[in-house]
Amino acid sequence: MKNYFLFLLLVPGFIYAQNSVHRFEIEGGIIATKNMEIHGFNQSNATEGWSKSAPTVRLEYWRIQENDWNYGLVYLPLAIDYKDTIKKDLNAKGQVFYSGDSATLDYQFPTLRFSANKPIYQGDDGSYIRAGGSGVVRYAKVVLKGAGQSFSDTNLILIPLINLEAKKPLGKGYSLFTRSDFLPGIDGNIFLDGLYDVFFGVRKKLNSGNDFDVGFRLFFGGYDPKKQDDYANKIFFNSLVVRYSF
Repeated sequence: MKNYFLFLLLVPGFIYAQNSVHRFEIEGGIIATKNMEIHGFNQSNATEGWSKSAPTVRLEYWRIQENDWNYGLVYLPLAIDYKDTIKKDLNAKGQVFYSGDSATLDYQFPTLRFSANKPIYQGDDGSYIRAGGSGVVRYAKVVLKGAGQSFSDTNLILIPLINLEAKKPLGKGYSLFTRSDFLPGIDGNIFLDGLYDVFFGVRKKLNSGNDFDVGFRLFFGGYDPKKQDDYANKIFFNSLVVRYSF
């Protein structure tokens, strides 16, 4: 609950601006795990096939100026608990987990994001492309327990991301809409060693002037420190979501 209060406290700092529109966006849906990978240094994936679905929510505030910079504040609380068996031996953080042992994983990955973008293309039909950047404050917590062994690891870092947003009208109040933040991996896999948060869907302009979206969100990436006794974590989540903007 305190994270929601933090989000609300930060919003007023974005509010004041002349000739701007202020929008709140609420997103909800079901998030599913396509890949949850944890492996030790030069080891195989110990959590291969681990899967879980859970409700997801996302809160956004945007200060919008049609022909100028938009500024956004985004809060995504992500926490999923897993229970399965270790698929491959894992040696990390001074602990050894053996294949076949029952184990649980408490995985938390909340993010607070500050975004800004401006138009780089505007069409006569109302279509546009906006580009900019985001700064993501990311907290990660991994707690793995099994057969008398356990380790807990936390990490808080600031990550710079590329921000892109686009819309293409389809007629009768409908449009295609996408917004994404991403940072490609450099030293490893361009996708699985980076960080990607991508929404794409169909937007409907309501009679009230508000927007209602239905679409998909992909959230994936990871890191591999490649250090003795450390572990790598690679994730891929997909979500079916609805969004309401007002």
